[in-house]
Amino acid sequence: MTKVVLVNPSVCSPGYSFITPRWLFVIAQATPVDLVGDPVIVDETLDRFNPACIAPGDIIGIGISSGNCLAGYRVARAAKSRGATVIMGGVHATIFPDEPLEMGADAVITGNGDIAWRAAVRDALHGTLRKRYDGGRVPGNALAKARWDLMDPRRYLFPSVQTVAGCPENCSFCSVWVTDGRRPRPRLTDQVIEEVTELYNLGFRFVIFADDNFNPATLGRIAREPSASRRKDLEKLRTERLHFFEEYDRAAPKGIFGCTQMTAEVVSDPEYLSAMYHKMRIRQALVGVESYSREGLESANKPWNPAGENMIEAIQRIQATGIVVLTSIICGLESDTVQGLQTMRRFALDSGASIAQFTIYNPLPGTKDYYEMMADRQHAGQPGYAPKHKTRIVHEKYWLMGRRLVDTIQHANMTTDELVSENRKCWDEFYSAREILRRIRTGMPSQWSVGGRIAYFVSSIAFRRIFAGHGVAADSIRKEKMGLLTRLLLKLSLGCYNRVYKHRRLGLGVQVTRAAGVVGAASAEPHLIKIETEAPTEGAAHRMRK
Repeated sequence: MTKVVLVNPSVCSPGYSFITPRWLFVIAQATPVDLVGDPVIVDETLDRFNPACIAPGDIIGIGISSGNCLAGYRVARAAKSRGATVIMGGVHATIFPDEPLEMGADAVITGNGDIAWRAAVRDALHGTLRKRYDGGRVPGNALAKARWDLMDPRRYLFPSVQTVAGCPENCSFCSVWVTDGRRPRPRLTDQVIEEVTELYNLGFRFVIFADDNFNPATLGRIAREPSASRRKDLEKLRTERLHFFEEYDRAAPKGIFGCTQMTAEVVSDPEYLSAMYHKMRIRQALVGVESYSREGLESANKPWNPAGENMIEAIQRIQATGIVVLTSIICGLESDTVQGLQTMRRFALDSGASIAQFTIYNPLPGTKDYYEMMADRQHAGQPGYAPKHKTRIVHEKYWLMGRRLVDTIQHANMTTDELVSENRKCWDEFYSAREILRRIRTGMPSQWSVGGRIAYFVSSIAFRRIFAGHGVAADSIRKEKMGLLTRLLLKLSLGCYNRVYKHRRLGLGVQVTRAAGVVGAASAEPHLIKIETEAPTEGAAHRMRK
């Protein structure tokens, strides 16, 4: 029988991962098992793809973002050399559908792959594969469920569940609203609860709610909506979200807690924020700070975000509810200067946030900034043309050049060395042993156990070593090399987390089986773990995007 292999490419394979690449398990659910059997899952963050186990005629699905597309094209070439049919999708393929074809793929899926993937597999089997399939934006109630039975729960810190697709904002540095739309599409409540219950039964006690914006319709967001019809839609969505929170609290396991991504605007809606903590049991949230300066927020097209002391107050109000905040800060927005980044670093330390990431600005393909900067590049020097940006993109198709993110732009106010230096200082100071210990003494919730505080210390060190300069990415780890100490810290943090927080059911009525070795044969861990519980339940949905 023809084999289907789904590959999440990565530039580095440390053997463990913080977050499950959600699309893998959703597209696994969308795979027509009646025609090809269960798909084989290969997450290169865990194990390297091994082309020796591919046979002619096998179908290989590869999901790529701009950050891991080079690794994806490597996998595609290797699979094609073995006679496989290669189908590529994801954010990058949606933005540049011709590029994967030029790189050797047989077909490309744009948009959500939940429905289109099955059609592409069927056509590949019948010899009628088309070059392009448009998955579009699948309605929330039609997003495919995940195949969590194909995941090894021992090698991920957090599984990811989606409750709503899309984001109503239009930040200039973000491609979500371009590729996934500005009209939020809530998933079915029963499906979310079903998935969380399955993950609970697999031993997880924390889950990532991988929504691009967990609070798309708070009172503050509704109040600033200029369109009367859209304002009514947001009011309806807010009511639906609060009802969903109630249903989740009633039916989901009480012993599982959540992490998510949201805007600081949540503080405008005390009822919503309280329900997040008490009903959804959210205990950690990534908050898009982007910049503490008003100028930085204007350049990011996020002027409604609080700035300076107001942002610090918002962070502290969120943490006062019991939700630990991971602040996400961008270094290198067009208005940034060396002095501005130094001021921002002090704000980050004073904010009281328990975790922070400092990403280097990059005009990602698909974003408003990217299209404007490319227009500036193409029309540079033309009479009468007024550039929209002073920061410039240095190379076209820079994502194919394997360069550092910081080398893709010529910043308006800083040299590359200055930007790299200030970004490194942000990471080094926030995650210095002194600052971590200070947060443990003064900022941790009083109910945290000694083990929890130790796990926080170890995980903070590992987080800095793995994600410094890049930030968290669900698709893969962006560092090209990872030293022995970093690998040991990652393994230690995973062990601490499992021991303190994760109820492990492995060995309690759970059968572990190896699949055919489609990943690196040198791994000491099982190549692919298939978990079969006594009472399996189905998972939830997402799209072939991340």
